[in-house]
Amino acid sequence: MRNILNKFKILFYNPIIVYLILIIGIGVVAIQSASPLYKINYAATSDTNASKQLLFIGIGAVIAVFIIMVGVDRIRALRWWIYGLCMIPLIGLAAYKYLHLPIPLVKDLNGAVSWYKLPGIGTIQPSEFMKIGLVLVVADIIQCHNERYPHIRRNFHTDLNLLIKIMAAILPPSILIFIQPDSGVTMIILFFIAMMIFASGIQWRYILVVAGIAIALITAFILLVGVFPDFLTGTLKVDAYKLNRFFGWFDPFGTMDKEGMQLAKGLLAIGSGNLIGNGFQSAHVYFPEAHTDFIFAVIGMDFGLIGTLITVTLCGLFDYEILNTATINRGHYNSYVCIGIFGMLFFQQIQNIGMTIGLLPITGVTLPFISYGGSSSLSYMILFGIVLASYIEGTKIKHSEVDYHERTLYLKTKAYIKDNVKFDD
Repeated sequence: MRNILNKFKILFYNPIIVYLILIIGIGVVAIQSASPLYKINYAATSDTNASKQLLFIGIGAVIAVFIIMVGVDRIRALRWWIYGLCMIPLIGLAAYKYLHLPIPLVKDLNGAVSWYKLPGIGTIQPSEFMKIGLVLVVADIIQCHNERYPHIRRNFHTDLNLLIKIMAAILPPSILIFIQPDSGVTMIILFFIAMMIFASGIQWRYILVVAGIAIALITAFILLVGVFPDFLTGTLKVDAYKLNRFFGWFDPFGTMDKEGMQLAKGLLAIGSGNLIGNGFQSAHVYFPEAHTDFIFAVIGMDFGLIGTLITVTLCGLFDYEILNTATINRGHYNSYVCIGIFGMLFFQQIQNIGMTIGLLPITGVTLPFISYGGSSSLSYMILFGIVLASYIEGTKIKHSEVDYHERTLYLKTKAYIKDNVKFDD
């Protein structure tokens, strides 16, 4: 019992909990502020989004406390069990969509099969929880690889071996998620895995080559969308609705009555907020998905530039503390886990805010802890518990290293004084 209390005492020195509480508070207020816009589309449905958000956050907080109590080492021991349990519902979704098997509770929404509808709870998105299994498994692969091949023994073959093992772990769930179709979560997975590989100690020239190829492919795809869209839809068989998002991104106000409506209205909403906003539940400008994908536009419209700057600042401080946790665990399994969690948070924040203000195309990626979403909130609270447990263990490692160095310095100083310093009688 005393050991558990000591763990929680260590957390009092970490401001990340305060940052998260403030971010969650902003999210709940923004979701409630989006209520008038939500009721435009769902007039017959009572708006309980804010209370549901708090419910899932609360459940996640309980799980996070449990993770802190058991520690990351025990979670690591269950990594493949967690991975496998997360794969089962993904396989069920694919079987329902492509094999037409009667999988119960599957929810089909406009051709997208990404959710299960649980009675009394709501919809659950398995891909959100798959991120937990992936970050635990990939971190273990990297840690075990680095223990077997120290930096001085790293070469092309060892780095290739590491990449093959990582690809073998991430490709099956990534493909199952992509064909739902859910390109947003797929991009999140690829980004945070790339960050973990970047931190693994792999040789820089391979990273630069892969990054260069990725940038070239993305640039070529965007150019093809703008210049030769018929080639993509006719020859490469890319779905036309996916390209519509790019057309709306290229010219939101020129396509305001079609593809660009959501982005154009979102930009108008943010612009209408000016410095201090139009006030709580102003509904000054209507735009769809206000409580989920475009929650940042609600903050800009109702609370102005000040509200958006506070939100971005808190997200930045929160991310910094996760990186700090990775730093104090450097060389350990927890470090790679925290880097992966940082990667998925950072990507979602950049993508969501970027698409809301027109810097990036709309992908349906939500803003963590702020956008409404039970699966997202619950999964990120679980990951937050892993971060806190990693911080506790990292602090203990840091203090043990400091104690060791202090003890060594003390003994060396004592020996030096004994051999070289003479005192007069």
